[in-house]
Amino acid sequence: MIKGILFDKDGTLIEFREYWHMVISRLFTELEKEYGVKSETLLMLKKISGYLAEGFQKESMIQYATTSQIIDSWEEIIMREEGSIIGREELLDLFEGIALSEDIVIRSLPGVDQLLYYLKKKGYFLGIATADSTKSAVHSLKKAGLLQYFDYIGCNEEDTQAKPSPQMAYAFCCQVGIKTEELLVVGDSVTDLEFAENAGASFAGLLTEYNDRARIEALAAVTVVKIDEIIDRYHL
Repeated sequence: MIKGILFDKDGTLIEFREYWHMVISRLFTELEKEYGVKSETLLMLKKISGYLAEGFQKESMIQYATTSQIIDSWEEIIMREEGSIIGREELLDLFEGIALSEDIVIRSLPGVDQLLYYLKKKGYFLGIATADSTKSAVHSLKKAGLLQYFDYIGCNEEDTQAKPSPQMAYAFCCQVGIKTEELLVVGDSVTDLEFAENAGASFAGLLTEYNDRARIEALAAVTVVKIDEIIDRYHL
């Protein structure tokens, strides 16, 4: 019997393209104007990030890598092409500062608020397992009006192993007092699926425009097109 549900955040609960495209666009503009990063280097950063004029490539690094992994990749390119014009910590602070901007719109995906309200009323424990930092995750959940639903928020921090390590699943189960076999993981990537498998939890794969739908459908026993379909699929 499912007693707790651990959700991925971006692309699963919160709209991914609009928010992160604005963040990354501003960051690239800042690197060019304030730090003098050359257009050729910016093209390299955009390519490795899967950044396109109107969105992102499917399975892009921005969607699935941790903040630390993104910053490490960018720093390596900037250091090689431009020298030490900006250090890792300064680049990370710039990224986080823009992500926390109050004027950038953050919204939940259709049906998410109603689903979380329903699950909470039914007595399920709810958690988040994300590649974002704690500050960024709390900020986006609060702005989207979802923060109050969650008993646990697992993030990309120094003492936390990123998905697909099961560490965040174990921490969630320990905090709310359930077994991993009583846990359902809901996410939109193969990494989320592997995360659930490594933890010994059930999984529901959300099919979106930004993931490899065919691959997830081939690997996951349960997939949904709308997130509230998990209610019927798992008899919640």
